[in-house]
Amino acid sequence: MKYFSHLRNLPVLLLLALVVASVFLPGCSPIDSLCTKRLYLFRDTEAKSLAPANMALLITDPAVLNSLAPEAASKVIQGLPWAEDKPAHESDAYHLSVEKLDGRVIYQGLCLDTMVTNVCEVRAGQRGVTGKLDLFGPWGHQSARDTVSLSLAPGGVYFLHPDWQLMTPDKNFRLQADLLPLKYDAALRAKLMDWLKRNTKGCSLE
Repeated sequence: MKYFSHLRNLPVLLLLALVVASVFLPGCSPIDSLCTKRLYLFRDTEAKSLAPANMALLITDPAVLNSLAPEAASKVIQGLPWAEDKPAHESDAYHLSVEKLDGRVIYQGLCLDTMVTNVCEVRAGQRGVTGKLDLFGPWGHQSARDTVSLSLAPGGVYFLHPDWQLMTPDKNFRLQADLLPLKYDAALRAKLMDWLKRNTKGCSLE
């Protein structure tokens, strides 16, 4: 009977250990580690087992695009510079993230929270993509959202960006997607994962 009593107390003990770890190891709790370490690509929750060739890849960060295909990145029309992660900005900059697919928020791997994502592996086909634009500058910060219907080809790689012609001077946000001359396959996925692991901030599970 004592053995079964200990088993009943096991979940409580594990939860207590998790709380203690998060208190005494600030910035590196098990939950934080899963959520800050990009162990998995952002993707559709229903399609985790599909091969890359049957998916499409959405990219918003020019640095990710440049790491995968510098030649394609050099041909992309760039408006404002990408916003660095800092509290204040001396000049105008932007940040664009994929916020929802078909009206549903995006999750990363085993993380139980939604997160900002600059690269997302999604099911091909007709998809509703919601992008969130953040503009920064010495004047402050403002956000805008836009949802577009995109016909995504299997194995297609797309770079998402604001329509820069509409952005100036009225700062109207319209999301655009450019199909890149790349094939999303296992090799490109491995290259992407390697870049994400090397460039992700936050504590590691290792």
